[in-house]
Amino acid sequence: MAYLLFQLKKVVKNKLTPICLSILILILGFILFLNLRTASQFTLQAGAQKEGTYYQTEIAKLKQNLKQQKKNSDLYQETEQDINSNQKIANQDYQIQKAAQAAKWQLAYTLMWQKKQHEKKHLENIADQVDPAQVTETNNKLKFFAYLKDKPLAYESQDMPVTGIQFWLHLNQQYLPYLFTLVALFILTLLLTEPYHQQLDLTRLNPISKWRQALTEISAGLILLGGSFLVINLLMIIAATIFADAGNLAFPYLTYKFVNGRMITNFVASGNLILPIVVLQFLGLLFLVVLVRFLAKIFRAQLPTLLLALLLVLGVNVAVIAVPMLRKVSAWLPVTYLNAVDTVSGKLGMLYQNPQLNFRAGIIVLAGSIVIILVLSVIVEYTYQNSKA
Repeated sequence: MAYLLFQLKKVVKNKLTPICLSILILILGFILFLNLRTASQFTLQAGAQKEGTYYQTEIAKLKQNLKQQKKNSDLYQETEQDINSNQKIANQDYQIQKAAQAAKWQLAYTLMWQKKQHEKKHLENIADQVDPAQVTETNNKLKFFAYLKDKPLAYESQDMPVTGIQFWLHLNQQYLPYLFTLVALFILTLLLTEPYHQQLDLTRLNPISKWRQALTEISAGLILLGGSFLVINLLMIIAATIFADAGNLAFPYLTYKFVNGRMITNFVASGNLILPIVVLQFLGLLFLVVLVRFLAKIFRAQLPTLLLALLLVLGVNVAVIAVPMLRKVSAWLPVTYLNAVDTVSGKLGMLYQNPQLNFRAGIIVLAGSIVIILVLSVIVEYTYQNSKA
């Protein structure tokens, strides 16, 4: 225990550690500030107002065209029909806007659901002229408002999230898997290469067993990363809750799943995703610890350890995104699962078109990789000792 505390104190006292973590917190705080600043543009009523304004503009243009057309002509009748159709949508948008402003959520969601149903039928009638992505987007919105119609919760924007739960999911999907990983690799390099001086392992002078030393090093890394990660997430959730709202765990979140080779989308309560995400994140942090420890035992110096760690973690992630062929084997790469939110929601599998990318595979691959790296670390240490004997 004393050796563990000693290891942690050395890294915490290093000025670079609090500086890196502070910079990361400031970046995330700035992201929350930007979201809060523009959140009013992404509310349900703002969206309805924007669409209503668009249709009113279209109606004005059609009325101008109507003046130039002959009465009783086919074109004149078609234009009149378009005006009436657009007016109905504009009126519906106005009703949605008023219902949302009055927090009559069930009415607002029912109207939105009816509107999306109408859009879906329209797209089906012109299927050969429509981008499939537009059809998918409309179907997803239809499912989204069908969920909220049955569970009329206060609206929370997922395009520009500011509530505690949605902002937490947003950060852990788009920013923390990369920014925190970068900071984590740097901190772990400081911690796990510190005992080496001129490639000599000074921990040999400690009167503790190799297994206890290994356990202490891994525990120190995990406590340091886990503690930092927990504090950062809690700070962001508290800040979002103070400036906006905590949000609702039952609010819907989009998930993807392959069924018989076809991608199926569905909406589930955001709270249902939290435990699997946390479990995967814990394994991801443990993987980073054992990986950097393994590299530190090979190079016994900070710079090569850090550079190779960055290459293997962030570099491989970039390569998977950039090289389509690597996506086929991405399910077997442990670094793929560092984005726990996209893994659990199934979005990663959808983006890479790989049905093997899911929560269960993440658990198996990360756990297996941790065991393999630990075994390799023992082999490296044993080989090094024999070479010096």
